[in-house]
Amino acid sequence: MIRLENIHKTYKTKDRTLHALSGIDLQIEKGKIFGIIGRSGAGKSTLIRMLNLLEKPTQGKVFINERDITSITDTELRKVRQKIGMVFQHFNLLTSRTVLDNVCFPLRLAGLPKKERHERAIELLNLVGLTDHIHKYPRQLSGGQQQRVGIARALANKPELLLCDEATSALDPETTQSILGLLADINKRLGITIVLITHGMDVIRSICDQVAIIDGGKIAEMGKVLDVFLHPQHETTNALLSESGVDANSWRELIEGVSGRIVRLTYRGQATAQPLLSQASRDLNVNLSILQGAVGKIKETPYGQLVLAVNSAESQYEPLAAFFKSQQVEYEVLRP
Repeated sequence: MIRLENIHKTYKTKDRTLHALSGIDLQIEKGKIFGIIGRSGAGKSTLIRMLNLLEKPTQGKVFINERDITSITDTELRKVRQKIGMVFQHFNLLTSRTVLDNVCFPLRLAGLPKKERHERAIELLNLVGLTDHIHKYPRQLSGGQQQRVGIARALANKPELLLCDEATSALDPETTQSILGLLADINKRLGITIVLITHGMDVIRSICDQVAIIDGGKIAEMGKVLDVFLHPQHETTNALLSESGVDANSWRELIEGVSGRIVRLTYRGQATAQPLLSQASRDLNVNLSILQGAVGKIKETPYGQLVLAVNSAESQYEPLAAFFKSQQVEYEVLRP
């Protein structure tokens, strides 16, 4: 649905030239939740604003449904933007208007009759759980409720794409999970493609299907969230994971003085709940010591990852690897 080709964005000042984005290529599938993560100044806000051309690239092309929107007229671009909703970090609500009027506002700009505007707004406020607050003003709502109004407003024109610019960073952890749950539900119910930017890996892990890690205006790593979390390849990815409590390389500190082969097992889905260690130890007569382990969920998929010390005869290593692979468990030798 969305494709960026060789996107560059350069800002020039009197004293210097800033390369905000340099050679960005990415593709976002229709109906998926795609996360963009990076530190402050990495270029993620600039990147998401490229998707509706609030920022126009210095070089490169943006395609939506195979249409190059960087080459269309301003009138055509306005029509394209009507099918792109945007949710902001600080809500950006009209403070002098009620919740109902805030959601009606984009519908009024689109020329819908008053009766249709109200019906659509009430439908959306019911979707986001604010039916009892339609006549309140933004100042009377909590931060989470205000963001729900922002989401309802972004959905007013039945968009095909929803952009979330740090939509949860101003909220407390409990409210963040509530808003993420709402976005996941909207994606599932309405089939809307969602692109969100964040600086927290926990947000990515909760609801995203795919992720791009951006660093210094470039894509450092990109792929399915499960693959990136379990097998990070770039130092920026490792650092962001470590800050969220997931350190893929901390096993190195645990193996000093430990004998045997060091292996890492990665479980996905149903294999996570199976008693495979006890079965392998019993059937193959090997000693397995757990040095490190974690289980959890990435979106709706259970996962587990264990680092083991394996002590056995040399002839047993190959059957052990074959056993785990036959159970759809990834087997990786970290130290022979």
